Amino acid sequence: MNAQSPSKFSSAKIDTAIIIKRGLQEKIRMLKEDCDWSHRIGGKIDVFWLKQDNVNFFGYVYEYIMDCDNLRLIYWYTDPGGQGKIVDFMIENAEDESFFVVAKKKQLKNKKEYQQYFTKPKE
Repeated sequence: MNAQSPSKFSSAKIDTAIIIKRGLQEKIRMLKEDCDWSHRIGGKIDVFWLKQDNVNFFGYVYEYIMDCDNLRLIYWYTDPGGQGKIVDFMIENAEDESFFVVAKKKQLKNKKEYQQYFTKPKE
């Protein structure tokens, strides 16, 4: 599953109803217009399985460090291979903990070589 092209964010496969329901209009605009995707750091860090109402959902989790923000993008599918229609989409701050990331050691903020891009915790 290739979520992003090398140079720009594409929301074409994300249903507009999902974007509106999640209140992501401004974040999507920022990702399309303000972020330099050709110089992003990161990629897929995890796949999360969730069963709800007898339906299996698979969340493909991506984290990116970019010039505009450090983000976690979660694409939800009913297909375990991440193919077909995106049934939900979420954006989280990559600095925040996420219920949808099982492999915590794969998070960019937990990798020594990327810690410089994240704010230091307040003591």
